[in-house]
Amino acid sequence: MHQTWIGFVQAAVIVAVMVIVVRMLAGRDADLRALRRSVAREQVLSEVGTALIHTSDVAEVHRLAVRAAGTLLADLPGSRTSVLEHGPEGFTVVEAVGDNAGAVLGRSMPPGSIPDEVVTRLLAGDVVVVADPSAAGFTHIVKVNSRPYTLMPLTNGDRFLGVLSVSAATELPAEVFQALQALRTQVALALASAALTAELTERALRDPLTGLGNRTLLRERLTGALARARRSGRPVGALLLDLNGFKQVNDVHGHNVGDRLLQTVAERLHECVRAEDTVGRLGGDEFVVITEDLASARDAIVVAERIVESLDEAIPVGAKRLHTPASIGVALSHSDVEGPDELLRMADTAMYEAKRRGGGGFHLHGAPEAVPVLS
Repeated sequence: MHQTWIGFVQAAVIVAVMVIVVRMLAGRDADLRALRRSVAREQVLSEVGTALIHTSDVAEVHRLAVRAAGTLLADLPGSRTSVLEHGPEGFTVVEAVGDNAGAVLGRSMPPGSIPDEVVTRLLAGDVVVVADPSAAGFTHIVKVNSRPYTLMPLTNGDRFLGVLSVSAATELPAEVFQALQALRTQVALALASAALTAELTERALRDPLTGLGNRTLLRERLTGALARARRSGRPVGALLLDLNGFKQVNDVHGHNVGDRLLQTVAERLHECVRAEDTVGRLGGDEFVVITEDLASARDAIVVAERIVESLDEAIPVGAKRLHTPASIGVALSHSDVEGPDELLRMADTAMYEAKRRGGGGFHLHGAPEAVPVLS
């Protein structure tokens, strides 16, 4: 009996040791799996961070963001991630991956479809977890959207750059949420950098007084227009104009009045052309209009006539009514035109011919001098 009891105790000890060993091994395996997942998350963040540094394209930043988030959520069933942009029309899903991504991509949520409290918190930079969109007051939510959401605003300073939205059939593990927080910081920085680059580029290509394209932008647009004209066989028209009497406005009334007059001229020029035409300022009182896809010289002449008529009307600046009619040179591209500089020189020559005749009017480059200025 004594030996039997000893044997029982020994067996129990062996079983206990085995249980402990199994638990230790299981714990070690769990720790190893957790470590591998942690390393994988760090790798995802490292790789997307490197990719984000090398792009200033907003659409590419969105694409990289959702794919990285999708990888971080890969172990969660039914996971989906998307990026929403915010504008006057509300929120719009501009990129999405994961479960039913195609059903939400491009979907718009107009103002009022998301509770004001949620929008306010997002604009303030707060992460918002929505367990039940319907109960929370969301409207325009269809079946594919009826799931818990974690809404992570993409903010940088006072810039609101959109929302990274993630969801899954189960709750987000803490370590995944932390990785997503790191990702949203990276994405927000990349979007802020892209926005700043776009703003600086826009400023570099715009006249600060009138907001019109400057000489660099005009040359860029004209180069593209000439390339398209060579393919289509339909010419480009360049209209170069300056204002008669503008120097006297500055001398008599001062540069502030002259600046306001130039701003009004820029507005009137926009009213005289199509939305697809380009209006720019070369400097001083010289402006250029680029108009494409012309059937004949008459199309460009119609635009010139509109401009002459518009700028022949007095321009009110405060209590003053100023009169600075335009002299316009019109030039059309043809197969021998080598580039934008040559076409602008042709328009400049025609403009001086129009100015030589006095008053507001235009001249078509290559037309006989006997042809009336206005037709």
